Amino acid sequence: MREALRHRLHKLQDSTSIAQQLGVVLSVVCILGLIVVSIFSARLSGWAIAERIQQNMSLTAATIADRLDVDMFERYREVRNLAQLRALDIAWEGDAALLRAALNQAQSGMRHFAWIGFARPDGQVVAATQGMLEGTSVFSRPWFRDGLKGPTVGDLHEAVLLAKLLPNLGATGDPERFVDIAFPVHSRDGRLLGVLGAHLYFRWVEGLRDTVLKAQPGVNIVVMSSEGIVLLGPERGDTPFTKDRIARMSVTRTGAFVQKSPAGDLLTGYAISDGEQDFPGFGWIVVAQQPAEDAFASAYHVAFRIIGYGAIALLVCVGLTLWFARRLGRPLRQLALAAEEIGRDPKITMLPRLRGNADVMHLSYALRSLLRRLTSAETRYEMFSRKHEQDVAALKELADTDPLTGLLNRRSFLAMADVALDSAHATGQLGILMADIDHFKQVNDTYGHAAGDAVLKHVADTFVRTLRAHDHLARFGGEEFVALLQDTDIAGMQALAERVREAVAATKVVFEDQAIAVTISIGAALAHDQDRDMHKVIERADLALYEAKNSGRNRIVISPEPSLQG
Repeated sequence: MREALRHRLHKLQDSTSIAQQLGVVLSVVCILGLIVVSIFSARLSGWAIAERIQQNMSLTAATIADRLDVDMFERYREVRNLAQLRALDIAWEGDAALLRAALNQAQSGMRHFAWIGFARPDGQVVAATQGMLEGTSVFSRPWFRDGLKGPTVGDLHEAVLLAKLLPNLGATGDPERFVDIAFPVHSRDGRLLGVLGAHLYFRWVEGLRDTVLKAQPGVNIVVMSSEGIVLLGPERGDTPFTKDRIARMSVTRTGAFVQKSPAGDLLTGYAISDGEQDFPGFGWIVVAQQPAEDAFASAYHVAFRIIGYGAIALLVCVGLTLWFARRLGRPLRQLALAAEEIGRDPKITMLPRLRGNADVMHLSYALRSLLRRLTSAETRYEMFSRKHEQDVAALKELADTDPLTGLLNRRSFLAMADVALDSAHATGQLGILMADIDHFKQVNDTYGHAAGDAVLKHVADTFVRTLRAHDHLARFGGEEFVALLQDTDIAGMQALAERVREAVAATKVVFEDQAIAVTISIGAALAHDQDRDMHKVIERADLALYEAKNSGRNRIVISPEPSLQG
C-alpha cells in the first residue's frame, strides 16, 4: 500500500509544474504559520491576563481584610476607652442612672453598636443603653465569663437575650448577627467592679462588601470563618472549600489560585485578617472571585481579531504566491523552449539571458506585508495590556483615597505618617490634629445623608485651605478627620487648629436652600522620641478629642506631655 501511495505521489509530481508545486507548498506554509501564531498569541494573552486578574483578586481580598481589621480595631478601642474612663468611677460603683446616661451618650457616637451594658461580677446587668436587659443575669453568656478574665472579642453569633428587644430582622431579611466585645472594669485600687459588654452589628461588614461589589462588577466577595464556613456571601453557612485548601490558606495567609466548579473555573484571591495592634483578629478569610470565562473574554477577543486579520493576510498571500510561482516558472519554460530549438534552428546558438531577481523581490515584499499586518495586531494587543495596567493602577489609587472627600484614607495615611515620624525624630517635631464634627448624627437625621455628605466635603475643603502645603489630611471614617503637621510645636499646632476651627464655624453649609451651622472639636498631640509609631500619637490626640467633646464641643484640647499623663 505504501508503494502504491508513493507511486501516485510521484505521478502527481510528474504531472505538475514547479510553479504549481511551489504555490501549494507556500500556501500550506502560510496556513500553518497563521494557525501557530494565532494559537500562541491567544495562549500568551490568556496566561498574562489570568495572572494579572488573580493578582487583582488577591489584592482586593487583602484590601478588604485590612479594612476589616482596622475597622474592628476602632470598635475595640472605643469600648476599651469607655471601660477605662476614669470620669465614670462613681457611676461604675453605684450610680446606675448616671451610668445609663453615659452609656446612652456613648452609643450616640458609636452607632455601630446595638447594645452597651455594664454587669456586676455576679452577672446582673445594672445599667445599659435604653435600659435594655437591666436586672437580667448574663452570668452564663460567654462574653461575660471571658470578660471577667480580661479583654475579649467573641465570634459572630445571632442575638439571644436581645432577640425580643431589638428588631429581629436585618436589612437582608435574616436575623441580626453580632460580634461581642467585653472589657473588665476595675476601680482605682484594682478591685474588679464588673464587665462592660457591647454588641456590635455585623451590618458594617455587609456595607463594606457592597461597596466593593459596586466598584468591581462581576467580582464576588465572600467572608468565611477560620474553619471555612461562609459568614457573608451568596451561600451563607456553606463550606465552599476543602479542609486541605483552608489549611493551605491558613499557612500562606494571602494568595491566589484557580477553583474548579461545575459552573466553570473561578479565578480566586484570598487574604486572612490578622488583627490590628492589640486587637487579636478573628482569623476570618476574605475571598474574591471572578469567573475565568469573563476574565478571558478580552483574551478571546484579541485572538479572534488576530485570526481575522491573519485570514485577510492569508488570502492576499496565497494570491501573491500563485502569481510569483507562475513568474518563477516562466523563465524555466522559456529556457526549456529555447533549449529545444537549439540544434533545430541555426539562428539560435545561445540560451537567452534570463533574470529572476525581480520575482524574489516581489516575494520579499509580500512577506514583509504579512509581517506588518501581524505586527499591527501585536501592537493592538500591547495597547490593551497597557490599558489593563492603567486600570489596575487606578484601582490601587481608589483603595488609597476616601471616595467622598478625595482625602487620604486611614491605611495610606498611617503608612505615610510612620515614615514622617521616623524623619521627625531627626529633623523636628511632628503634630497630630484629630477633629470630629459636632452633632453630625443630628445633621443626618434632620437634613438627610446627602446633606451630611455636603457637610463632610465642606469640612474637608476648609481643612485643606487652612493647612500648610507640607501638611497632610486624611478622613479616618465617619465624621472623623486626622491632620499630620510637620515642623511644628505646641503653639504653632494650637494656632493652626484654632484657625481651622474658626474657619469651619464661620461658614454655614447651604444645602437645598437650608443653611446648616457646623462646628468641630479638635484634639491635638505632639510626637515625642519615645513614640515608636504614629498609633501612640494618634491615641493621645484621640483622648484629647474625647475630652473636647465631653467639655462642651467646638473647642480644642491639647494632649499633655506623656510624662504628665497618668
